[in-house]
Amino acid sequence: MKLYPITINIEDRPVAMIGGGNVALRKTRDLLEAGAKVTVIAPEIHNGFNGLVNEYGDRVELVKKEYVSGSLEKYSLVFSATNSAGVNNAVYTEAHSKNIFINAVDDPPNCSFFIPSFTRKGDLILSLSTSGSSPAYAARLRRAFEEQVPKNIEEILAVLAELREKLKKDKSFSHMDTKKRGALLKRIANDDTLLSDACKALKEKKLKAFLLQLI
Repeated sequence: MKLYPITINIEDRPVAMIGGGNVALRKTRDLLEAGAKVTVIAPEIHNGFNGLVNEYGDRVELVKKEYVSGSLEKYSLVFSATNSAGVNNAVYTEAHSKNIFINAVDDPPNCSFFIPSFTRKGDLILSLSTSGSSPAYAARLRRAFEEQVPKNIEEILAVLAELREKLKKDKSFSHMDTKKRGALLKRIANDDTLLSDACKALKEKKLKAFLLQLI
């Protein structure tokens, strides 16, 4: 099986979480942080969900009942975080029949997508997947790569975004085509000295002067 990796925008999208334990709590928090609206369906719900309700308000709904077929009509994504293979399969069957993507935690046969091991630092999302073969090993690799990420990655990404916008919109650079702008951005991104200078220029509000000296 070959998987297609994507990063999706789930802001304001309705998501169903079947299960109310620790794993469901952790995944629900991740979804809420990404802007989703989450409905948790489970006969027993961890007390920690009350904290999410206090923090996120009506973006999280707690429905204390058993999952039954027909519960998934309005959702864009579904997660099944239960200890029951039977429930996971029933959720998968309904989701699959409705063309809704479904992830069952630690149950690859009942998944249509997998959640990679990931970490987020500002706009950076570093993620790794073993296609469900070994989430633990994916986490190990992700931690190894995470050690290579610069401590000021948020500042770096902020300045690169500002440089990109400056090159696109400032009339001083209108003579540069897409290829030339891209080449300049690559040059800066691959040179730690230039990145440091760019960060300094951003703080001093001198990004335009910084760019002009490079062309």
